[in-house]
Amino acid sequence: MKIVAITGMDLTKMIEQMPEDLKARSQFQWFKSSSGAEQEIADADVIVTAGRMNPDMMKLAVKLQWLQTLSAGVDKLPLQELAERHIVLTNARGVHTIQMSEFTLSLMLQWVRKANLFHEQKQNKIWSHHIQVGELHGKTLGIIGAGAIGEAVARKAKAFDMKVIGLNRSGDPQPACDATYSGEDGLTTLLSQSDFVVLLLPSTAKTRGFITKEHLALMKPSAFLINLARGDVIDEEALISALQEGSLAGAALDVFEQEPLPVTSPFWTLENVILTPHIAGASAHYTERASSIFYHNVRAFLDGGEMMNIVNLKEGY
Repeated sequence: MKIVAITGMDLTKMIEQMPEDLKARSQFQWFKSSSGAEQEIADADVIVTAGRMNPDMMKLAVKLQWLQTLSAGVDKLPLQELAERHIVLTNARGVHTIQMSEFTLSLMLQWVRKANLFHEQKQNKIWSHHIQVGELHGKTLGIIGAGAIGEAVARKAKAFDMKVIGLNRSGDPQPACDATYSGEDGLTTLLSQSDFVVLLLPSTAKTRGFITKEHLALMKPSAFLINLARGDVIDEEALISALQEGSLAGAALDVFEQEPLPVTSPFWTLENVILTPHIAGASAHYTERASSIFYHNVRAFLDGGEMMNIVNLKEGY
């Protein structure tokens, strides 16, 4: 079996630590970009990518049977073409749970403890102990997209004595949530009750524009919104207006409709916005966690076993 990886991610450890039995039964080649991979891609049974696939490479990959992406999101991949060619797609769902849940709590603490303000005062050599800071204790956290990452966020939030409510498609109870809702009525309830709202939705045809201007209007003026999902799950113009007008207290945004975020975006200058460059899922252990999924799937592919994280190409996750 021939595996061709095309990604700028460092796969050195993934290749070196591959179990010996898999090494003996496969040929693994890694290219940091499409350049240079053209000669090898035609014979590839498997392609490994980090979430994007050059259309020209797809055309050359005439023997491709399985595509493994090292990202959880698959919205940048040619899902329709994969479906038409009956190519299996697996993702790295599950590798973000630890770092994204920690990041979510850090953002909430950064907001309530006014860390940005204290950093600014330090820069300006201002000593003032009259600043009033808040607490997470007793606050309500709403998790939109209450899956594996949401469950990890909920467990950590409960350690701060927060009430946690979740929203997912099924409405099935989540162990760490005090209540779990579904549908538009559930979304309305969650938005109106929450002091913090975190978005953890995948980007699919059904979730694009999921949070509208009308939804934002349901939130408390004191509420804080965190988007770690994708930029297109929320109406960015409506969000900017809400933040500028003060109908929403603040937001922490790691993802945007256009990335890198244009220098002309109002988000850069809004004082009530914490802005990060799509790094919520970053971790020094990322490749290690993704490798365990990949090794399992290589063995399953070779032996006819059950692969992990097979993506529903119609649904997009």
